[in-house]
Amino acid sequence: MCRVFISHSEKDNQFVKYLSTICFLLDIDCKVAEYELQAGTDLWEKIQNMIETSYVIIPVLTVNGVQSEWVKKEIVMAKTLGKKFIPIVQDVVKDSIPDEIKGLEYIPYNSDNPTETLLRIALRLKDMKRNDIGFATHC
Repeated sequence: MCRVFISHSEKDNQFVKYLSTICFLLDIDCKVAEYELQAGTDLWEKIQNMIETSYVIIPVLTVNGVQSEWVKKEIVMAKTLGKKFIPIVQDVVKDSIPDEIKGLEYIPYNSDNPTETLLRIALRLKDMKRNDIGFATHC
């Protein structure tokens, strides 16, 4: 199954729930750290494994996301591993995009209309699933 990892601040959980539902509907395995609670497991090791086994990383860079040290760590690790990114960026933070993914095209996040953002990410994932050979081999 195709696999993506969503890097986000816990303060954006509602949006991430919708995004993970979109992934489910597209038959894409969506990894979100807090959805797979394993008491006693080292959180960073679990996240590292999720990133390593994912083909695409979706950083949710809202006001909350760019302030999260976890999001920054996850982006650095994913970049080091050569992962592909589909950033979601809130307009007010576009000047705060981490250096590792600056210059990448992103999907604008509209907090007033998150449905528009979700539609765009769904279309991008569907397109990748159909046209990206690497993504297709992970399906």
